[in-house]
Amino acid sequence: MNVILLNTGTELLLGDVQDAHLAFLAREILPLGLRVDEQRTVPDGSAIQSALVDTFPRAQIVFVTGGLGPTTDDITREITADLLKLKLVFDEQIMAAISERFAKRGFKLIERVLRQAYVPDGAAVFLNENGTAPGLYLRANINPSIHSPHLFLLPGPPRELQPMFHTSVVPILRSIVQTQPLFERRIYKIANLGESVVEAAIGEKLLAIAGIELGYCARPGEVDIRIVGAPSVIREADSIIKRSLGSSIFSTDDELLEEVVVKLLTERKETLALAESCTGGLMADRITNIPGA
Repeated sequence: MNVILLNTGTELLLGDVQDAHLAFLAREILPLGLRVDEQRTVPDGSAIQSALVDTFPRAQIVFVTGGLGPTTDDITREITADLLKLKLVFDEQIMAAISERFAKRGFKLIERVLRQAYVPDGAAVFLNENGTAPGLYLRANINPSIHSPHLFLLPGPPRELQPMFHTSVVPILRSIVQTQPLFERRIYKIANLGESVVEAAIGEKLLAIAGIELGYCARPGEVDIRIVGAPSVIREADSIIKRSLGSSIFSTDDELLEEVVVKLLTERKETLALAESCTGGLMADRITNIPGA
């Protein structure tokens, strides 16, 4: 299934806010057998409609982030309803949730906030436990006269989107896919070897495996190896990587190096002492950022 992620918000294109959604969504949907095939970022306004019109014929699933709040630049729901020729209807459940949230905080409920209680007719509502803007799901071809993919409209702030995705979106995705994943993804974190050294050790061997997708990501003192493929392909590649780089692999669970260090120290009941000068406390900071350190 072709999956497209559409991020909305002028602040993203001005560099005021960094996109946090692609990495999260791509990681979360992979175990379901889905991959993000394309990502687009558009400013607030009519560009959202143009992007939706362009993606509808090419996608089976579209995630749209942002533009569901109470202000005048939040027009994702209105654009979507207009595009699909659906009426905006008032949802009492959303109204009650917003009213309760404002009452608990002692805020005055203003008319502008209540815009969020209007949703395209037929949309499933995801109540927001961490904000006021609800998420929305519009099933494929919700208006039989207009071709459209499965459409998920999600709030922009990651602290609102991510819990909503786990509780509300994932169950729907499982019902849409209804098949076992055809591929797996695995990551290996390597310490103290350069990217070219890692590639020389495993590159040709892995690329000789039919159906493997291989990628590297280098950062100071570390290299990530990423493989994607069918389960049988992953098993063959896993054997090669561990045989060639075993002692340099510090994680296969996407852990930070400092997380692994703290875990090993805890298991061994050992302690760590640091005397830092040029690093200015950086090592101590990285270690003490790990819960339990």
